[in-house]
Amino acid sequence: MEDKHTTSLETEIPHIPVEKQVDRIETSNTFFKIIDKSNQSLAVLAGIALISMMLLVVFNSIKRIFSDPIAGTVEMVSWLGAITTIFSLGYAQLHKGHVFIDLLFKKLPKLLQHVLHTFMNALSIIFFSIAAWQITIYGIDLMNNGVVSQTMRVPFYPIVMFCSLGFLSLLLALIKETILIWKGGGA
Repeated sequence: MEDKHTTSLETEIPHIPVEKQVDRIETSNTFFKIIDKSNQSLAVLAGIALISMMLLVVFNSIKRIFSDPIAGTVEMVSWLGAITTIFSLGYAQLHKGHVFIDLLFKKLPKLLQHVLHTFMNALSIIFFSIAAWQITIYGIDLMNNGVVSQTMRVPFYPIVMFCSLGFLSLLLALIKETILIWKGGGA
């Protein structure tokens, strides 16, 4: 006869899949929320820059039919293209939008996968830290030397310096991913 007070371990301690554990870790951590919000905000700015770039090119093409083109279109499109690209890096990293070839990688043991993924993230963090630092220095040099764009004659150092924010958001996304590799079983 079965005792009414006896229950199996499965009913006492529910099994939580790794994906739900990672979701719980991600939503409970304030640091992760800040990373997510900042990358989301920069992705929105990247989208606005992309739409602005598209509208500028279309409007300039239509305007050419009737009169002279807009002066400085090439400069503005290049600045908007830089903003679009760099501000979307962190968001793409968080949502696994970058190319990741895992043909051989998935056949390795989980521990080795975690170590290699962490190593690659550490190399990426070092590289993009240097890139953000050098872009900031370049922006400061542009500001100190009073460099302006050729056609529009406006200083563009703020755009250069804002681009380092995109690399900073990518760094934060890489840090988050690395933490999740070891906390949640994989990123």
